[in-house]
Amino acid sequence: MPTILPAFVSLVLLIASPCLSTAAPLKTYVSEFTVTGASNKDELKVTLQGLLASRLNPNQTQLVDKPGKAELLLDGSYALFGKMFSIDVLLKNSLTGTMTKVFEMGESQDDMLPAFGRLAQKIDRELAKAPAVAAAPVLPAPSPALVPSPLPAHLPAPVPAPAPAVATVTVPVTAPKAAPHVANEETGYIVKSGAPALNSPGYWTSDPMNGTFTSIALGRRLPSGELEIFVAGDHSIRYMRKGPELKLIVEIAVPVPAKILAMDSADLDRDGIPEIYVSIVDRNTVSSRVYRPSDTGLEQIAENQPWLYRGIGLDFKERTIFVQGLSSTGEYQSGIAALTKTGSLFGTQNSRALPRHGNIFNFSLFRDASGADKFIITDEDGYLIVYAADGSELWKSGDKFGGSESYFNYDSVAQLRGMTDKYRYNFREQRITAMPDGTLIIPLNEGNFVVGNNRSYSKHSLFGLQWSGSLLREAWHTRVAQSYLADYAYDNPKREVVLLEVVQHAGLFGSGKTVISINKLD
Repeated sequence: MPTILPAFVSLVLLIASPCLSTAAPLKTYVSEFTVTGASNKDELKVTLQGLLASRLNPNQTQLVDKPGKAELLLDGSYALFGKMFSIDVLLKNSLTGTMTKVFEMGESQDDMLPAFGRLAQKIDRELAKAPAVAAAPVLPAPSPALVPSPLPAHLPAPVPAPAPAVATVTVPVTAPKAAPHVANEETGYIVKSGAPALNSPGYWTSDPMNGTFTSIALGRRLPSGELEIFVAGDHSIRYMRKGPELKLIVEIAVPVPAKILAMDSADLDRDGIPEIYVSIVDRNTVSSRVYRPSDTGLEQIAENQPWLYRGIGLDFKERTIFVQGLSSTGEYQSGIAALTKTGSLFGTQNSRALPRHGNIFNFSLFRDASGADKFIITDEDGYLIVYAADGSELWKSGDKFGGSESYFNYDSVAQLRGMTDKYRYNFREQRITAMPDGTLIIPLNEGNFVVGNNRSYSKHSLFGLQWSGSLLREAWHTRVAQSYLADYAYDNPKREVVLLEVVQHAGLFGSGKTVISINKLD
């Protein structure tokens, strides 16, 4: 009997103990949102779906890719009423047969992200209220005899067999090493793994600069071998020189409420020294400035200029500065013109109309194989459009390019009548550069949250596209970099791109960080 008692007690305790189990996360499918009142419905319905899915509690939900696999369906809707919006989500739990609705509201687009955070917390609380579906307790199979028959007195009690030994084996895990070059003989593609070593030949990056800078321009390569680099933020301009190190020559402040939109360099008077053309908007008025670098700093040679600037050309020595003005309501004035400089006076010549959708910041020019001029424009949705010189449309891309966080806005009566934001937002699009062989350098910024006027990009790449006579074909593209490309410049003699990358956005607890990087285009 003494040998039977422990087994009997264990069985009683097993039966008497409560069956506790932790509920597994619900298999959850988030459907595309229904969008009402917003203009870009097709983009928003997918973007909002991703915003909600990324904020769900993984302890409560396990995302699945098809509704047929789901135990919990989340159907969302987004409605915009003037500046206010409402986000509603219907929770359908197939295990309990219950339906619950939660919602969040906001007074402006700036409250979009916080609203989704609050909404996810409400969903988490609703799921915590739902009764858990308990699994049936699993009991061990009973032994053939709980109480064995008495043994004859002349037989000794059986000796229990020893428990089998359990071996513990430790196996070292080694990450596989990727081959530096993997060739696919069938297709001919070559995949190169890894990023270039920091500041290796053909690649250089600066230390992070405090602040978010939005524009870059290149100047001379001095006899010392140093390259002049000019960068600007919303309210400051820096003149730097890149030699073995990057050194600051001078920084100039542009007081609030004036805001810098863009910066370009050119030598319009052909004296060998570039002028720096800075596009500025000050209280609904274009009030641009022109500077000239010196040995010790930047000399202002013009102010309160009525134009926005955009430079087109490979080198500042031969570059043309195009200009365009704004109306009192913030609309781009019709057409562009080439800027001239005579002594200290500036004027315009060779006015021309831009094709539909074109403005000073989203157009560029290139020549086809026959030498004919072509316009290329990035429209407000990010699609590339190629036009003939007479303004007729030749081709439109199926993929989006560009993407910029830099903008200026004006009070807009039309916007107010449409019951939307009272401001009209004008985004300064990414520049497009035609290389000597005709290849167009076109950036692409991407991000997780790009909704209407709320833009936050987190990665970028560069594409080289070539005009075939009927469409643009991709010749090459760079690897994706984990930063927002605010602007870039092309150094033609070196065949290098000089990138202005925002590696940390400004926020409540910091002004952001920006780096300058130089990359060789082989």
